[in-house]
Amino acid sequence: MTTYKALKGKKVKFLASDPPATAGEGQVWYNGADYKASVQVEAWASGGALSTGRHHIGGAGTQTAALGYGGTAGSNEAATVSEEYNGSAWAEGNNLNTGRNSISNIGLQTAALCAGGHTGTTYINNSEEYNGTSWAEGNNLGTARTGEGSFGIQTASVVAGGYAGGGVPGVLTNVEEYNGTSWSEVTDIPAIRSENSGLGILTAGLMLGGTSTGPGSSIQAEAFEYDGTNWTAAGNMVTPRRFNGSAGTQTVGITFGGNTASGAVANTENYDGSSFSTGVSLGSAIDKHGSASSGTQTSSLSFGGNPSVTATEEFTFAKIVKTLTDS
Repeated sequence: MTTYKALKGKKVKFLASDPPATAGEGQVWYNGADYKASVQVEAWASGGALSTGRHHIGGAGTQTAALGYGGTAGSNEAATVSEEYNGSAWAEGNNLNTGRNSISNIGLQTAALCAGGHTGTTYINNSEEYNGTSWAEGNNLGTARTGEGSFGIQTASVVAGGYAGGGVPGVLTNVEEYNGTSWSEVTDIPAIRSENSGLGILTAGLMLGGTSTGPGSSIQAEAFEYDGTNWTAAGNMVTPRRFNGSAGTQTVGITFGGNTASGAVANTENYDGSSFSTGVSLGSAIDKHGSASSGTQTSSLSFGGNPSVTATEEFTFAKIVKTLTDS
């Protein structure tokens, strides 16, 4: 009888429990807990298209309940359009009060937060809250900025770094926390950053990538963890990037796409709380795209991107229980 080892040159692993999603696509194992053979499958697949193509778009929610807002739509650098995703299709909702691009990615489809951004002519400190139906003005950031990293929920969130225009202050180390009512200055991020990405919650966040000397220059691989008070250096990404999408937690995160010195990439990386490893690539290279900020490492969403595209991609990790055969 032909065996799996004879076919593949390796034995099937016997494990006490399923391995983590970061173990790698195509891995085969035998679970001693349920006595079933399984295969891990990871893939990006096309989802429903946005109604309005945009880049530098804000994003919130999950893969099956996402929100995309603002951004640059063609020649309109300050789009107000807001759309909701139900896991298969986008539908237009009520608009932002202030159109802008390069904004924060915070919260859920029913409780999102849009802060900062650029109107095409001005860096703004304006913030707005979404309740699942409409946007309402909130209190302003202490420092106007665009392209900042962000993470958290509507009532407990963080924005870090960003760009405040030429001259002083330029690229920021400045960090602010939002408590659902007002913004307050907290501990600075260790290095100046703009066009960076973030994931996690206020007390356990991760800021990654971005640029250190201004828009479009000195792209970084560094990541920093936040515990609600202090920042510490984390492992570097495999590929330095900016304008990348991200989702998950400080210990089980994912980042995808973005821009490198050579242009947009499709590369995906997983974070396990200490180091990054290469994962399954997006179907197409993309940067300046939106992501479902409350998504997970195993269920993520990428939408829009440069140059004002409507494309959406869904990432799914699945454990498929199979009977192993010779075929």
